Amino acid sequence: MPRRAFIADLQKAVDGTSIAGISNVQPGGDDGEFTFHCVAAGRTLEISALVPDVSEYPSNHPCMVFAGDDVPSRVANALSDISDSAMGKTIPQLLELVSRKLESTDRDGDKQMLDSQEDYGSEPEDEDDMEEEDEYFPDDELVARPAVGKQHNSVVPEGFTKPTSAFRNRIRSDLLVTKADGFKVGHLGGLMDGLSCYISVSCRVSKLGISEEAMRAWQVEPAEYLVVILHYPNGYKSMDSLRKYDPATARRNFEMRVGISTSYKPTMQEAVRAFTVLSKDEEKRREAESQTESQGATAHNGFRNSFISRPLNELLRERFPALLHYRYNGMPWHGAELFYNDHYGTNHHADLGLSDRYLELEQVSAVYPHIVMADHIQESMTQEHSLPLVGMQFVLRHFVRCTEFCLICFTKMPDDLQAIKPYVCENPLCLYQYMSLGFGPSIEHEILSQPKVVDLLISFCYTTARSGSLKDFPTGLSLMVPPNVAYEQDYASQPQSTYPGWNQTTIQNPRPISNTVAEVPQKVRYNAYTRELIFDDPPHKCPFRFGDWLVIRTADSPSQPFHCRVAETAYYPTVTISEPVKPPIFDPSQGYNAPYNSSVPQPPKPVAPVPPNEFRTASFYIYNQNFDDLNDFHKRETIHALLDLLPSVADMRAYLVRKAQSPLGSWVDRLSPAVLGILRWIIASNRACIVQVDDDDETSMQPKRGEERLYGMSGWAQFRFAMGAPDKERRFVQAVRDTTARLGLKYPTLYAWHGSPLHNWHSIIREGLHFKDTAHGRAFGHGVYHSLDVNTSIGYCGYGGNSVYTWPMSELKVNSALALNEIVNAPKEYVSSSPHLVVAQLDWIQTRYLFIKSTSASLQAPATTSAKETKPLQSIDQDPNMTPRGSSDKLCIPFHATSGSRRQQTRSVKTINKRRKATGLTVYDPIDIDAEEDDDKMSVATLEEDLIILEDEDVYVPEPEPEPLPTPTSLKGKSKAGAFLSKLVGSKSSKPLTDYVPGTLDYSSLPMLAKPTWATQAASKRLLKDFQELVKVQEREPPHELGWHVDPDHFDNMYQWIVELHSFDPTLPLSKDMKAKGIKSIVLELRFGKDYPMSPPFVRVIRPRFLGFQQGGGGHVTAGGAMCMELLTNDGWSAVSSIESVLLQVRMAMSSLEPKPARLEGSGRGEYGVGEAVEAYIRACNVHGWTVPPGFREMAYGGYPNDGSAYMY
Repeated sequence: MPRRAFIADLQKAVDGTSIAGISNVQPGGDDGEFTFHCVAAGRTLEISALVPDVSEYPSNHPCMVFAGDDVPSRVANALSDISDSAMGKTIPQLLELVSRKLESTDRDGDKQMLDSQEDYGSEPEDEDDMEEEDEYFPDDELVARPAVGKQHNSVVPEGFTKPTSAFRNRIRSDLLVTKADGFKVGHLGGLMDGLSCYISVSCRVSKLGISEEAMRAWQVEPAEYLVVILHYPNGYKSMDSLRKYDPATARRNFEMRVGISTSYKPTMQEAVRAFTVLSKDEEKRREAESQTESQGATAHNGFRNSFISRPLNELLRERFPALLHYRYNGMPWHGAELFYNDHYGTNHHADLGLSDRYLELEQVSAVYPHIVMADHIQESMTQEHSLPLVGMQFVLRHFVRCTEFCLICFTKMPDDLQAIKPYVCENPLCLYQYMSLGFGPSIEHEILSQPKVVDLLISFCYTTARSGSLKDFPTGLSLMVPPNVAYEQDYASQPQSTYPGWNQTTIQNPRPISNTVAEVPQKVRYNAYTRELIFDDPPHKCPFRFGDWLVIRTADSPSQPFHCRVAETAYYPTVTISEPVKPPIFDPSQGYNAPYNSSVPQPPKPVAPVPPNEFRTASFYIYNQNFDDLNDFHKRETIHALLDLLPSVADMRAYLVRKAQSPLGSWVDRLSPAVLGILRWIIASNRACIVQVDDDDETSMQPKRGEERLYGMSGWAQFRFAMGAPDKERRFVQAVRDTTARLGLKYPTLYAWHGSPLHNWHSIIREGLHFKDTAHGRAFGHGVYHSLDVNTSIGYCGYGGNSVYTWPMSELKVNSALALNEIVNAPKEYVSSSPHLVVAQLDWIQTRYLFIKSTSASLQAPATTSAKETKPLQSIDQDPNMTPRGSSDKLCIPFHATSGSRRQQTRSVKTINKRRKATGLTVYDPIDIDAEEDDDKMSVATLEEDLIILEDEDVYVPEPEPEPLPTPTSLKGKSKAGAFLSKLVGSKSSKPLTDYVPGTLDYSSLPMLAKPTWATQAASKRLLKDFQELVKVQEREPPHELGWHVDPDHFDNMYQWIVELHSFDPTLPLSKDMKAKGIKSIVLELRFGKDYPMSPPFVRVIRPRFLGFQQGGGGHVTAGGAMCMELLTNDGWSAVSSIESVLLQVRMAMSSLEPKPARLEGSGRGEYGVGEAVEAYIRACNVHGWTVPPGFREMAYGGYPNDGSAYMY
């Protein structure tokens, strides 16, 4: 595999290399990065190399080589050239190339010899040829160079696509087909010109048939758009072209990204950012920000990642091209995915399409809208398939139906697993990748946004583990935990199970397992005052390393262990540890069933005395037991023992607020990796949507929680609760409609209680309600048991006794849990309707609320009566004969407890008689997904630039350019309608509207530069593209409205542009001065560096001279002629800025009257020199605190950094 080859080559280089001048090769901080030392320019330099995409190693991968800012310019230029020619080179080849290019020598002064296996002889000629081809010749067409390197027997695409009429018609056809299928289409970049471009395909979330509960769990709103961005870096590619490519070639010419936005298309900045390769840490941080923004009080108005964007983007990149190949061999999507998984990592593809199991049509039990289930490849009547449409349909398959697939291997999950959130399959490797790659929810975000829900999840898991009922474990993460003998004596008198289920026996404590971990504690002496360990008879080597965790017991308090992190081993046999973490002390006097930290008032604890400064006898165990090697009993014991060490959720939240930029894992002295891994697993494996209903919680980020509070359950904490697959609500609604129509029901549904012991809830929120296991016997038949009386269900919560193990650090102190479910109101069709409601049809049941009874005095309601409760302003009409009763009164269920498409307009504060169409703007007002009308009236209006491509089918419509910003002369006395008509029919006046005449500038009088030696291929291509776009705008717009001019006939050096500004507003003082002196234009020079477009151009005035600021001048022109604008510094520049926008803003700055208008100098001094412009630019940056771009002097002086200064910026 490519990654394995990269790791193997890197390890060989780390172990040692014989390349002259190369040493100390080390892995870097990011994936694909490594560093090494190289002797060059008389000193040892540290150089970094980065392979952004190791999946293409070692054949077609790009490679970037760079060093610090303090390296000599010759070295920096050489490294830039190396990056251009390092495509496809292995790590040893790259190191040899660096050694040769930098003329590096070893200790004996020998240079690197050429590898006889590599053909380096022709490389300089190849590079010269490449440089010649990058030169710009105005009369020549841009012809792509043939690709060099390994071909893989595939068709190699051209660098750019020639925009023929057939090419443009195919684009138009593909996009029209996509739009006809119900999607919105947008584009960015040079789509119709065959250049790099983006296409966006989007659909409103409200049209996807996703339940409100799923939207809430997935952190999306009905009015938002699911957006797929398709990037074509080398011009648009049709499905026919993509089918001819191998996967590696396809990835170089076509990529996709998935996200959520309030608009149907992203901005150019958002599109570029979506395809920017980030480090793992930066990607996790950006995703955490997206999750925070999606649930925050302030709406996010741009493109952001969805909760499933990272795994979907990985699926699209790694598998989509191969899956398309399988589709065209006759397989449906599920057959292609099955074939891929069966043959992953092999080359046995001879049986493509021959096996029936790959050709069978998929049987989908869920009821989804047609837009989700459509298959363009199968349904199309022609062989011309739209790639944007097929890509969007594939994304919908895995977005809407995400809970049906494993998030890592994307195999189908068991059909009986109903969950509202996606997860991974039972393969331990998938769980490991899911956790290590950060595909799960951000625990930091969950703790900050819903601290009480996190408390609830931990409490459920703790109780389940302590009671011996936990059956699923974080296996595959290789968590290093203490050996079980380190703490099992602390729980020896507490059996794991106090509640045997129906016809079950209590779990017996098995004999401790034997493993490779030493079971004898190691002796040491411990000083509690200095937090130091000392070995009296030290082993030859320290038995642990820095960062390891220990369990320590002192001889004078053997029953009170503490856990700590090794902080310092440099002075072994004396070792320093972190502040001890002590688990809560179990009080035998209260019995093992009493909860820790009981709410019974306790006397204040005395201040802990200062420990004596002396070493005392102690023993320790190391966290060196692999959790995966334990049996199930000891896995449960380990989980609840480590959760005893977890700080309270309030403490973790306080830490995250205090350390806003740090993850929870940075709390290294308080949280061991094992504890953090278990916490992450508890949060990530929750597959239900739980949101606290708390109208007085200031920390809540959820809106409208007060509208969801149910009346009649005083003294119980309330949570909105949803389980089941994303289409579960749709199936439930369909069952309600069918039954109502069949039985003529006045009240289609009823609400009833479901109670279950506390130790069952950890599995309930992961598996949903079912009746596969018999817990209490089934005297009234098989099904899910419900009751209309809360006291009956409370009895089932404590079946077998009132003993409950409570997580010691819990704020909730959960004692009981109840679910309130909505059920189809057909009791005669239940398995039993008396004394319990026993429902066997799972599609007839939908969870709505979760109620928690707390033993914490601070969280209990002050009264047990309904006097303190307030009935909701809008409530649901219930069947009078089937109304459930709560703890304090009959339940009054709020209007928002049921799905929006079924809400009744009764008992409202204001009765709305007029029928209206749902807007789909919130979860409380969704669009009816069964309605024939679409939601175009409520959609974001499609921009004209996206409509114009689709409307004209016969005549080529060039890509619409953005309207230029208004100039002082273009809007004066002219309406927008007039400007539009003048463009449409032309001006009837023959009188010229400007006195400027193009082509009169004498270029021989200007300081023209030769092409710099440090020119890079990437910058040259971008500059060429930008110049061509500028010329197009100039040819299309009238000169008097444009206000600037470039001469393509004098474009000899793409790193130096000469631009004339003209046709200023005649009322400006600058325009009057120009007229008085007979000056027709302001001559500007733009100089570009090798880092363009990441760094801004240097813009200066050549002539005429302006009056300086100190002499009363303005116009943002410095005394040396440089433009004084933040836009032209690193602080204000954006890589997506166009040169047209730069010229417009420079022109507007010169036309500005604030603080003073621009004026021309009265003396006869000549034009500005580049030296004074450079110094003036740097002075302006220093005055305003702006950042000077790196390498500015070298760029400004055309590659000669010593002109004017001996140092670089």
